Order: sequence, then structure tokens, then C-alpha cells
Amino acid sequence: MNRLLVGAVTAVLTTWAAPFGDGVASADTALIVPGTEPSPYKPLRSLYHFDPATQPDIGANYYSPEATRRVIAYPGSFWPLTGWQSPTVGNSVATGADNLDAAIRGTGGPISVAGLSQGALALDREQARLANDPTAPPPGQLTFIKAGDPDNLLSRAFKPGTHVPVIDYTVPAPVESQYDTVNVVGQYDIFSDPPNHVGNLLADLNAVAAGGYYGHSATAFSDPARVAPWDVTTTTNSLGATTTTYLIRGGQLPLVRALVDMAGLPPEAAGTLDAVLRPMIDRAYAPGPAPSANPVRLLGGVGHAPAIAPSISIPLSSTTTGVSAATAATNALRGARALRGGKGVLGTIRRLLPKRK
Repeated sequence: MNRLLVGAVTAVLTTWAAPFGDGVASADTALIVPGTEPSPYKPLRSLYHFDPATQPDIGANYYSPEATRRVIAYPGSFWPLTGWQSPTVGNSVATGADNLDAAIRGTGGPISVAGLSQGALALDREQARLANDPTAPPPGQLTFIKAGDPDNLLSRAFKPGTHVPVIDYTVPAPVESQYDTVNVVGQYDIFSDPPNHVGNLLADLNAVAAGGYYGHSATAFSDPARVAPWDVTTTTNSLGATTTTYLIRGGQLPLVRALVDMAGLPPEAAGTLDAVLRPMIDRAYAPGPAPSANPVRLLGGVGHAPAIAPSISIPLSSTTTGVSAATAATNALRGARALRGGKGVLGTIRRLLPKRK
């Protein structure tokens, strides 16, 4: 037990005390393709975090701070959620890719292209176009940065070439690009990090919560210097281009955060419930039938210790934050052991929620 606690404290302090490399692309210009516009319908707006003022900051920590930023205009629509007269996702993405292509060809010098969510789909389309274009800019002139790319979900759910009528979008085939690519993936986000085993209802609900208000958009504002090495993977294709993927962890399960915000779960009970639900949810992300076969989510035998210190928030005092987080984790583990004799997870949630009067 002492080794477990020491490992957890060490992981937390290390995560907060030292940067893990910058991961920043050099660029004179940053072209930014934002995500879906807010819905005109109030109930839907409450489920989707969107602040137009933050558009120029999308992916900003992944390219040079001296770069000149330009936001690419396009519909950013999701018919009918963005209005009955708005374009479909397919049409919106096509327009975004065309506008991006024009901006790339009209801009000199090194360029970083950053896209969030639907904007990342426009980047996918443009990257595929340039892969087969002899007049495309040289490989060293372009870097693609994709945050919360829904293609991670679509390519897993559908075969390449499948047309999805509800969004009027055709799933593209994988493309070997000549350009370096950065993928920023939010942990549990249904769009960029969907469960491997969709039959796990808890994982599905948690992924929906992450994709709505609790993490999907926030990944675009994460800092690669604060992402742990075990959460960064890099591959090189036959053209010599690299794809670097950053897994952005959050501090608390999105489902638990939703229960606190929307169902009245007392904040002091959140840590206990998180410790109970997290192992069940993580089984859906195992690559095979044995959940323990996923080494990416383990560190020195301590599962998910890095998740205590997220990569999105502003850096705080390392010692104070690390010790407090480790204490919270320890209390949560104790609470989880105390609940083992209960009648399942639903019973646990009911006991933690406030009683109706």
C-alpha cells in the first residue's frame, strides 16, 4: 500500500513540476478552422461549450506563439441542430476545406493549420486533396493540428466510402500525407476517443458527457508541454511525415462531473464515485478481451495516476497541488473499498445523491 501511495504522489508531483517537451511547430502563419457553430435552440446550446472569442486560440500551444493567426470562415453548421436552413455537415466541411485550400495557396512561409471538431474534418479533407496534388506546398511548409477529430469515431463506426445520410457526410479513406500531423485527443471524448467496446453503457454515457460539455472543445486549448511522455505517441509514414498524438487527460470522469452539475451529486462524493466508476469505464477502452492488457493507462502499477493532473488547466503550485491530489486519490480509494459490498453501481449512485424531501 505504501508503494502505491508513493507511486501516486510521485506521478502527480512529476506531472505538475516539470514540462514534458514543447511539441510546438514552427510557423509564420496559423490558419484556424473552428468547430460547429452554436445552435439557435437554447436546450442544445446548454449541452455544447462554445465561445467565439476563443477561436483564435484553437491549437495555439501547438505552434509558434509569434505566428500570425487567421480564422477561416465557413458555415460550421450541423443541420438541423444549427437551424433548419443551415447546411449539412457534409456541405459545411466541403466549404471549410475549399476556403482553407485558398488560404494555404495564398499564404507564404511555414504554415500551421489548426482545426477543432468539425474544423478537423475540413483539415482531413484538405490533407487528402493535397496528398494527390503535384502543386501542393512542400512538406516542410505545412503542419496540420487536429483537436477532437470526429473522424476517429466515424472511421471506427463506418467503412471508408460509407455515406452517412443524417449528416450528409461520406467517410473518407485513410490518406498517407506528406505533412506532419498533430492529433490532440481528449480522454473519453466520444468523437476523438470513443470506446473500443460500445456495449459498455457506463463508458458510452461517459463518452457522450465528454463529447458535449466536459472535454471535447477544451482539448484545443491544452498544452503539449504538460502532457506526460506516456501519453504521447509518434509514428512515421513511408513519406517521412510524422503523426504525433497527444492524449489529454481530465481530472475527473465527465460522467461524474455531469452528475455533480446536473443531478445534485454532492461534490464531496465525486471522488468516491469516480474511483468506483473509472475501472468499469476503462474496461471499454481495453484493446482486447482482457482489460489489464492496456499498458498506456498504467504507470508503475498505479492505474490512472496521471489523470489527477490535467493538461488543460493553468499551472499551479506543484507541491500543494500534488499533495492535495494525492490525498484526494487516497480518500477515493478508501471509499471505493468501503462500497464493494453494495448492490452495484446504481445503488452506489443512489446512495451518494441527495435524498428527495
